[in-house]
Amino acid sequence: MDIIDINNRERECLRAYPDPNYPGFMRIQFKRYHEWYTIAEFIELNPKLKHLTKNAPKLPEDVVGVVTSSGKNFLSDTSQKWQPNSYLGFFAWVSRGKGEGQKRTVVKNTKTIVYIDQEWDVKPDKTSQYVISHNIHETEVMGNTLPQEDMKKLEERARKMDIERGLKPAPRQYTKK
Repeated sequence: MDIIDINNRERECLRAYPDPNYPGFMRIQFKRYHEWYTIAEFIELNPKLKHLTKNAPKLPEDVVGVVTSSGKNFLSDTSQKWQPNSYLGFFAWVSRGKGEGQKRTVVKNTKTIVYIDQEWDVKPDKTSQYVISHNIHETEVMGNTLPQEDMKKLEERARKMDIERGLKPAPRQYTKK
């Protein structure tokens, strides 16, 4: 089967399918290696192959929130109403405030609490904002940031949150509004 790759070149692949280990991504199998494309990117480049994505699990929307409380291996946000265990394997990242920059993997979630794979080095508190996303880069390598497309959406949510809490919003880095 032929696909259009991220360089806008037509290439032959053996198989393209939603990767059950990476929800939200298509796994493209070539003769000697694999590549992963977000489902949206795959459809944009290969609209005639959209049917291959039909059985892909739906990812919950990324979350920006303010910590209500935390413990050694969880954070809570009582304003949320998450579907239990909908964020398994996602990352919880403290984006602002106490504990900023820490990233952990979600191993369980309830309607208002996410449990993480290892203890916080510095427990987040009510000054902390967090992001829960499937698509957070290694903060040690990339710095304290998300992919730019995700940040455009999340930055505006975080700025609105700051204003609602009576705080001066952080400077814009990704949006021009």
